Amino acid sequence: MVRIAVTGNVASGKSRVAQHLQARGVPVCDADLIAHDVMAPGGAAYEGVVAAFGRDILTPDGCIDRRELSDIVFADDLLMQRLNRLVHPVVRKAIDCWLDAQAAQGKPLIAVIVPLLFEAHMEKGWDAVVCVGCSPDVRRLRLKARGFDDDECERRVAVQMGQDEKIARSDYLIWNDESEAALEQRIDDVLKSIEEREQ
Repeated sequence: MVRIAVTGNVASGKSRVAQHLQARGVPVCDADLIAHDVMAPGGAAYEGVVAAFGRDILTPDGCIDRRELSDIVFADDLLMQRLNRLVHPVVRKAIDCWLDAQAAQGKPLIAVIVPLLFEAHMEKGWDAVVCVGCSPDVRRLRLKARGFDDDECERRVAVQMGQDEKIARSDYLIWNDESEAALEQRIDDVLKSIEEREQ
């Protein structure tokens, strides 16, 4: 089974890449979705996160307000590190279980979307690491479309490893500044290259 890790900074278009991979029949696991699940009430990281950050981060129905929590941790690197220490090991365990299940089913090629692949030291054990990148102006426009102001955009970019370093540490780059058709072509080119390398 060929294991592909897809990484990239905020608003680079990793979700779009995931959708296109799934459309091509590639099973995809998204670390962000796992993080949502493990921080939901009853999830493996829920109690630890609430204990660390207080009940003020909870909505009236007891769920963690992810926007509230994000505002807290993106403003303080030490708090971001604390959250990551609580969540990353649980997410990694869930990813490993998913990978084992795909291998047991005989899947020839799979992909896992891991935005903080390098920051979380999860870069080992993959057959290929693909970075999704975009220009700063496009990233800013995408973040503003999500409702973030200029200061919030800067904070979210600043806490992540620089894009150039992520690209340098990856095996492949998918540049995502243009049309959906251009993105699809780049995905096809990368998949073809990975498959040829693994033959």
